[in-house]
Amino acid sequence: MNSNNDFWLIDSNFVGVMRFHKDKEHSDKSIAYMFIEEGIIMGIHGENPPLMKTRKKIVIEEARLLWQKLLNEGWKKTSKKW
Repeated sequence: MNSNNDFWLIDSNFVGVMRFHKDKEHSDKSIAYMFIEEGIIMGIHGENPPLMKTRKKIVIEEARLLWQKLLNEGWKKTSKKW
């Protein structure tokens, strides 16, 4: 999706965003981790960078399951938000 390994989702109301980003520093060959950051769109038309509220680190398999769950709930892939 993005060349810098950031993957973004936006909710169906265009209010919430999630960024999935691989943790390159602490992933080893046996376990890969992803950071998941959640935030809200700022500005009436989303012209400002989102306000990121939470950040968590999970194993990549769990991140894939979360990604699919969100898509099934109506979230959509979106472009980089900052």
